[in-house]
Amino acid sequence: MIAGLLLLAAGVSFLFIPSSAGQVARWFARLLPLILICAGVVRVMSYAVERKPRSPISGMLLIFIGVLWFANRIHPELNGLHIYGRYWLLLLGVFAAVELVRYYSHRESEGPPPRVFTMVRVVAILLIVVTGVVAGRIAGNSPSLLSALRLDGFLGNLRDSVVGQEYSFTDQAMEVPAFHPGSRVTVSNSYGDVKVTGGASILRATLSKGVRSWSEEDARKIADQIKIVIEQTEDGWQIRTNRDQIAQQFTTSLQIELPGAARLEINNSYGRVSASQIDSPLLVRASYGKASINGIRGDVDLSLTYSDFEMANVNGNATITGAKRAQVSQVQGALKLAGSNGNIVVRDIAETVEINAPFCKITAQNLQSSASIRTEHGSVKVARAGDVKIDAPYSDVQAEEITGDLKVDSSNSDIRLRSIAGEATVAAQRSAVTADEVHGRIEVETSHGGVTIRNFHSGLRVQTSYRDVTLVAASQPTADIDVENSRGEIRLTLPESSQFQIDAESENGRVRPVGFNNIAQPSRHNLLAVFGTDGPRIRLRTSLKDITVQAVGSRQAQIRSGVN
Repeated sequence: MIAGLLLLAAGVSFLFIPSSAGQVARWFARLLPLILICAGVVRVMSYAVERKPRSPISGMLLIFIGVLWFANRIHPELNGLHIYGRYWLLLLGVFAAVELVRYYSHRESEGPPPRVFTMVRVVAILLIVVTGVVAGRIAGNSPSLLSALRLDGFLGNLRDSVVGQEYSFTDQAMEVPAFHPGSRVTVSNSYGDVKVTGGASILRATLSKGVRSWSEEDARKIADQIKIVIEQTEDGWQIRTNRDQIAQQFTTSLQIELPGAARLEINNSYGRVSASQIDSPLLVRASYGKASINGIRGDVDLSLTYSDFEMANVNGNATITGAKRAQVSQVQGALKLAGSNGNIVVRDIAETVEINAPFCKITAQNLQSSASIRTEHGSVKVARAGDVKIDAPYSDVQAEEITGDLKVDSSNSDIRLRSIAGEATVAAQRSAVTADEVHGRIEVETSHGGVTIRNFHSGLRVQTSYRDVTLVAASQPTADIDVENSRGEIRLTLPESSQFQIDAESENGRVRPVGFNNIAQPSRHNLLAVFGTDGPRIRLRTSLKDITVQAVGSRQAQIRSGVN
C-alpha cells in the first residue's frame, strides 16, 4: 500500500509540473496509469497466493485509479467528475472481482470461509453506486461547487486537472508586411499543433489556445496572458509563444500562412506538424506527435522523435530520421529514411532509396532506381523496383517485379521471389526460399530450409540442408546448375530436348532419371551422362535422400551416356 501511494504521489507531482519540465517527467506521468494497474494486479495476486498483503483492497484501489487515469487519457476533454460519473461501474466490477478472489482463494487453515455479503460490503457497494450516480448528475450540469473556491499555484492546477474543462480561444492574426523573398522563417512551439500553408502574399500567424480550467472566466484570464511572439532575426523571422513565462497548463497551436519564397524551419513537440505548398526547402524537428508534409518544392529534412509522419509530392530529396509509422509517396529525388518499431510504406520514388528501420514492417512499391532496405525482426515487401539489396535477419522477405539485380540476406523466416529480371542472390539461415520466373543467374545459400525455384532461365547454384530442393526450368538450360543438399531430396525438371552434362550422386539414396530413355545406369546411387552433343554442366549432390531428374516436352533428345 505504501509503495502504491508513493507511486500515486509521484505521478500527481509530475502531472501538474509546469509545461517547461523535462521529457522524463512527462513520460513518467504518461506511464503511471499502467504502473498503477500492474501494481494493483500484483498485490491482488500476491494476496491470493501468499496472503501478502493481508487484504486485496489496496490492490483494487490501485487498479481502479489506473483505469480512471487511462480513461482520462482517452477523454482529455472530460474532467474528473465526468470520468468517475461515466466509469464508476468499473469500480463496482473491480470490487466484485476482488471479492471473488478473496472467496475462492480461501484456505481451510484460515478458518471458516468468508461470507459473501456482510454489512461492510453492502455499505461499500451502496457507497460506490451513490457516489457514481451523484458524480454523473453533477458532471451533467454546469454548476460548480468549487467554482467559487479560489486556489492558486499547485492546488489550482490540481483542481483544474481533476475537475476542470478545456476552453479554446483564438487571437487575431498577426501580419508581417515587410517580408523579403528568400527570408528564413523559424517556427518554435510545444504542446500544440503547428500548421503552415504556403502560397500566401504576406506572412500571417494566428495563435489558438486551449486552457484547462474549472470556469471559462478563469480560463480566459490565463489565455489573455498567452501571446504570440514574432521577432526579426538576421536572416528572417522567428515565430514562437511566451509559454515559458506562464506556469499553467495549456496548449498553443499556431497556424501560419507563408509566402512561397520563404525558407521554413519548424520545431515542435507534443503536437501535430503540418506543412503544405511550400516552394522552398523544409526542415522539421518534431517529437511526440505526427507530421504531415505535402507539396514541397525543395529538399525535406525531418528529424523526429517518437513521431509518425505522412509525406507526399516532394520535388527534391527527402531525409527522415526517428520515424515510427511512416507513409511516403511521390518523391522526385532520393529518399533516406531511418526509423523503428512501426509500419513503413514507401511508393513512387524517382531516385535511390535507403531505408534502415529495425522492428518494422516495410512495404515499398514503384521504386524507379536502386534501393537498399534493412530491418530485423520485421518484414520486407518490395514490388516494382530496380536493383534491390535487402538485409533483414529474422524477417519475412517478399520481392516481385524487380527490373534489376536482387540480393537478400535474411534468417529464420520465409523468402519469396517472383519475376526478377536480373540476378538473384540469397544468403540465409534456417529460411525457406521460393522463387518464380527469374531471368538471371540464381544463387541460394541457406540451411534447414526448402528451396523451390520454378521457371528459371539461366544457371543456378543452391546449397541447403534437411529440406527438399525442387527446380523447374522454363527452357533448355544454358548455364551450369549446381545443387548441394545435405539430408534432403533433389528434384530437377528439364525440357525433354535439353542438352547437358550431368553428374548426380546420392550417398544413401537413389538417383533416378525419368523420361530420358536409353540410359545405362549400373549404380543406383550415381548418374554420369551426356545428353545431346553439347550443353552446360549439371552437378547434383545429396547425402541421404533421392535425386530425380525428370524430362518434360514433346521431343526425345539424342543421348549418349556413361555411368560410374
